[in-house]
Amino acid sequence: MEIATLGGETTDASADHGFDQEAFHEFIRFDVGDGSPLYWHSLGKLYRHPGGEIIADVEALVSNRLISQGESSAEAICRTLVIYRDPETHEVLQDADGQHIIREYPYIIARFEHSGRRLVIHTEGLSGPHGNGHYGIAQVTNDKVFAHESAGTTFFYWTLFGQVDTPVGKVWFNESYNASTSPDIMVMNRNGTLPAFAGLGDGLMQTTARCFKNYDELPESLREYVDRYVPVHREPPVDHAEIALLKEQYLEEEPPAPPISAPPKTVSEEQVREVVGAYFSSLRTMDVDRLQELFDDDALSWDPVGSPPMRVCDKSTNYFRALSNIFEKMSLTEDDTFVCGSEVAVRWTGVAMLRSKDTEVKFEGASVFEVNEDGLIQSIRSYWDKKALMSRL
Repeated sequence: MEIATLGGETTDASADHGFDQEAFHEFIRFDVGDGSPLYWHSLGKLYRHPGGEIIADVEALVSNRLISQGESSAEAICRTLVIYRDPETHEVLQDADGQHIIREYPYIIARFEHSGRRLVIHTEGLSGPHGNGHYGIAQVTNDKVFAHESAGTTFFYWTLFGQVDTPVGKVWFNESYNASTSPDIMVMNRNGTLPAFAGLGDGLMQTTARCFKNYDELPESLREYVDRYVPVHREPPVDHAEIALLKEQYLEEEPPAPPISAPPKTVSEEQVREVVGAYFSSLRTMDVDRLQELFDDDALSWDPVGSPPMRVCDKSTNYFRALSNIFEKMSLTEDDTFVCGSEVAVRWTGVAMLRSKDTEVKFEGASVFEVNEDGLIQSIRSYWDKKALMSRL
C-alpha cells in the first residue's frame, strides 16, 4: 500500500503562532466540535488558470467528530464529500457512463498537538476515486497554523503545501484556509493541478464554508443527494474500528464505485458528422430551408470570429436567405474534419461569387461546430479573412 507523505514541521519549536491554551481549545471547538458530529458545508467555484474560466460549481460536506482531548492534544475522525456541479444547470457532473464526478474522503484522522505557542496538525486521509478508479492514503503534517484575536473574534489561518508524483506527472497544490469565530466561517482557496475530469493544467478552487451542529440543519438539496447516493456521509466515522473496515473496503483492487445515474444524453459521432456534412452540402446548393432545419432555434454564428454573433434562425435577419440574395455561389468543400465529442472542427476550401458579378474567388478557412444532444447545430465559429475576400470579389 503506497502512502503519500506531505508537508512536515519546518518552523522552530519556539516560534510564536499565537496559540496559547485558550486559543488551542477554541480551535478544537471551532474545527471539530465537542464530541457530537459537527458539519461544515461549503459552496464555491473551480476555475481554470490563468484564464479564469469557470469549470464547475463546488459543493462539499465535511463531518467531524472529536474523540479525545487533553490539555495539549486532541484527536478527531472525519469524513469529506466534494461534489462538482454544472455551473449553469447546477446538476451533478457525470462521466460518459453516468458516474458522478465527486471526490470522497471516506475517513480522515486528525491529531492536534499544542506545544509552546504552536499548533501542529497531523492527518491521515483516504481519498479517491483517482484517475484509475482507486483510492489512496495521504499523511500530512502541518505546523503553519496561526491564531490571533481582534474585536472579540478569534481568527485562524493555515496553509497546506503538497506535491505528489503520479503516473501522469507531478500533482501539486497549496490550500489556504482563513477562518473566524462569531460566527464560525471558513474560506478555502486551493491552487494546484486540476482534478482529472477537468483535463490538464492548473486551476483555483475557492469555497466558503458554514458550520452546522446538526445534519438536519444542512440545506435540503444537499441532504437529498447524500440520503439517496452516499448515506454514509450523514455522519463522520464512529471509531477506529470503522476506519479499519474502510481501509479494507476502499483499498481493495475493486473499491466501491462512485454514485451512478442514467448516462447523460449525448450525440454520437455519426450524428455529428451527418449534421455537419448536411450543412456543407446544403450550403453548396443554397438550400436555405434545409439549412434552417439543421440549427437549434437559439443557434449562434460567428462568421467570421471577431464579428458580432448572429442568431441563425432569427426571422428578422433571415441569415441564410440574406446570404443567398447576395451570393450566387458560396460553395465550401470539406478538406479535413476532426470530431471531438459533440464538437467538430472542419478545414475547408471555398468558392464565392456575387450575384452582381461573374467573378469566382477561391478562399479558405476553418469552422468549429457545436452540436447539441438533439443532433442540431448549436453554434458555429468560422475563421476566414472576410475583408480580403470582399476586396477580391
